[in-house]
Amino acid sequence: MNVTLRQIRAFLAVAELGRFNLAAGALGLTQAAVSLLIKDLEQELGVRLFDRHTRKVQLTDIGHDFLPQARKAMEDLDIATRNVREHVQLKKGKVVIASSIIFSASTLPALIARFIARHPAISVELRDMPEEEIRPALIRGEADLALGTLLDDDAEILSQTVGQDRLTLTCRDDHPLAARQAVGWAELADQNLIVLARENPLRQIVERTMIGVAPDFGPAYDVRFSTTAIGMVAAGLGVTVLPENAMELSVGARVRCVALKDPLITRDICVMQHKGRSLSPPAEQLRALILEAFPGASA
Repeated sequence: MNVTLRQIRAFLAVAELGRFNLAAGALGLTQAAVSLLIKDLEQELGVRLFDRHTRKVQLTDIGHDFLPQARKAMEDLDIATRNVREHVQLKKGKVVIASSIIFSASTLPALIARFIARHPAISVELRDMPEEEIRPALIRGEADLALGTLLDDDAEILSQTVGQDRLTLTCRDDHPLAARQAVGWAELADQNLIVLARENPLRQIVERTMIGVAPDFGPAYDVRFSTTAIGMVAAGLGVTVLPENAMELSVGARVRCVALKDPLITRDICVMQHKGRSLSPPAEQLRALILEAFPGASA
């Protein structure tokens, strides 16, 4: 059935005003145009909606039944178009951003506060999670954006590099290596090394690098979260390798960050989204703010 919005609007105007000429004036159309719209609508529905009289038209019984449904259809459309307009104008909306635990604690809170100050009508939900859970969250549509690291190209993820982080040694402040300016990876072979869970991309980098310099390498402890690793380091249970900005998670802990060399390893920090989904206007604005916060973001 090919019922148009113009036909519905004409029907409602005639039903409410009772005359074709008054409806035409309200709609900014000619009386002939309104009559044609009603005629086409009746032909499309296969029923007469109005009884025509010399000076006035009246709804038929079927026209009376159709009236509330037509009104609801127009109200629903008005609500839908208003919602779209408000999203575009950033008068309402929600953005969900996923992020690794480190970036969730260090980088994103200030960015979210800045975003809300600019767009107070938009709500932002931050989902902090282990890095290995970020990609699945984007794929499942559970997040609009993500901030984290991406080891390899992914056919389903659109990523833009915004910066780099450097892997460093985190050790207790009274550890023999704490006074060093830099430590070689090979020197970690004799240490109780605390590593993250096998699913974590950082674990893969650490394990691959350590096997390259110490083939017999084996971790002393295996934990899921960076905060747990830092707590274990502070307790004197060993050392760990984390991104440099993980130190922001260690406020009050007796730990120190020491540069790692031979090799120097950095990772790309990326803002990510699902390649097959367009961002909403609020999500686009948050993405733009993230890029603004990282001056070295690549185009």
